[in-house]
Amino acid sequence: MCSMAALHAFREVMDLREVMQVLQRNGRQRRTFCQRLDPMTYYSDVEFLARFRLSKESFDTLLTEIRHLLPSSRDRRGLRISPSLQLLVALRNLATGNFQLTLADTADLSQPSVSRCLKTVVHAIAEVAPRYIRFPTPAEEAGVMQAFSTIAGMPGYIGCLDGTLIPVRGPGGEEAELYRGRKGFYAYNVMDVCDASLCVINLVMHWPGSAHDSRVFIESQLCRTLQGGQYRGFLLGDSGYANRTYLLTPFPNPRAPHEGRFNASQVRTRNCVERVFGILKRRFAVLATPIRTTVASRSDIIVATFVLHNIAVINNLSLEEGPDPRVEDDDNIPEPDDQNNMPAAAAGRGRRVQIARRFF
Repeated sequence: MCSMAALHAFREVMDLREVMQVLQRNGRQRRTFCQRLDPMTYYSDVEFLARFRLSKESFDTLLTEIRHLLPSSRDRRGLRISPSLQLLVALRNLATGNFQLTLADTADLSQPSVSRCLKTVVHAIAEVAPRYIRFPTPAEEAGVMQAFSTIAGMPGYIGCLDGTLIPVRGPGGEEAELYRGRKGFYAYNVMDVCDASLCVINLVMHWPGSAHDSRVFIESQLCRTLQGGQYRGFLLGDSGYANRTYLLTPFPNPRAPHEGRFNASQVRTRNCVERVFGILKRRFAVLATPIRTTVASRSDIIVATFVLHNIAVINNLSLEEGPDPRVEDDDNIPEPDDQNNMPAAAAGRGRRVQIARRFF
């Protein structure tokens, strides 16, 4: 019995030695890595657009514009992450909203590398946002008015205004509830003004989800500019905004036929901004679920998606509209005017009545 036990023990030791020898031999072998897939050559134009939300041409243009803001880095294995790869990874993340670890596995990168790519790229795109998101000058407003008037015959307006809630992870702390919007989740309230081509021409960020749309607009630089009287045209907004000479809302209780026709035209025209929100959230899934990055990166991510949307509009890319682009409920409760605003409110009502009687 003793001899049999000794024999088994000897075999186990030899088996362990063989395993150790194999491991040592494999450890001395040079590790090799497969070359990464080049999406620019591998995918067709249609496939590339579906995956990265830009055409190959618009991708190259954007890369040229922000390349100096994307220094080459290396992953944990020492392999170079080029500016092109950084942009591709970031665009794929914005388009799908996938967890960074999932994207890391598909891109043959580590999760920290994907995180750095996203942070660097969205910040770079946000840096060039003023080139793509620009309100028309007073000298340019006549052309904007003409484009808008072809939609539903509404004369004189230069933009459609609305706000949307972009979900974010709860920030924590004493002010966390400020970010809980009227629909019950943590969010930023983002104000957007668009033109007739669905291009975003003004964007206001950083307001918590509990902020009223009307307050976001009143506190904006755009509102102060319009109050200065430099523009002849006006904006269109829903009933959640205060009616002013520079921002016309629907008649609350239309009585005359021309008031009803004004409201119908106003709603049809204002649908432009609803379409923008629907298109954005459909094309960039990262906006559909709570953004879980740092506060600074959240803002850059949101701004970057609006910039990419404008690039798509400028380049006449497919915007993938669904059958019902209206995604925002018109459930804003109007904020009452205080006594100091009564003259401005009266002037706004007067302009609305004048336009309704003259054109409708």
